[in-house]
Amino acid sequence: MKKTSVILLVINGVLVIALTVLLSLYLSSFSNSNIVYVDNVELFNGFNMSKDLGKINKDKITKQKKKLDSLYTIYSILKEQKNEEKSTELETQLRSEDQELRKMNEYFSKDLSQKVWNRLNQYIKEYGEANEYKIVLGTQGNGNVMFAEEGINITEDILIYANHKYEGNQ
Repeated sequence: MKKTSVILLVINGVLVIALTVLLSLYLSSFSNSNIVYVDNVELFNGFNMSKDLGKINKDKITKQKKKLDSLYTIYSILKEQKNEEKSTELETQLRSEDQELRKMNEYFSKDLSQKVWNRLNQYIKEYGEANEYKIVLGTQGNGNVMFAEEGINITEDILIYANHKYEGNQ
């Protein structure tokens, strides 16, 4: 009876070790090759669509700011000259132009950013499927992913892929 107990104990030990090794191999292959991350800020800022839309928007905003500054300068002169009628008209125009500038800023920060992210998310999905990733995480360094090995950072790879697709290359 003692001999049977020892044999069962040895068999159980071997099975536990075998299962542990198999589980370790499975988990290490899963975690190393199927979970990756991208730096959202770097990706957004490096994406050519962001740069293109940012330049267009910056030009529009700069033009609007110059217009607003010019109107304000004229308004100041009229106020100084105590020309109430013209300064009141200009004050209304100043409010309107200022509102236009705010709308431009809001449009870029919300609507255009959303368009960029919609495009990037599609490219990330395509890239992830093509490379058989199980999960592509996004990080900004202050939240979701606080640490990850540099080897699983695919920001540069996705950025190259996304810019290539954005420029019309297949």
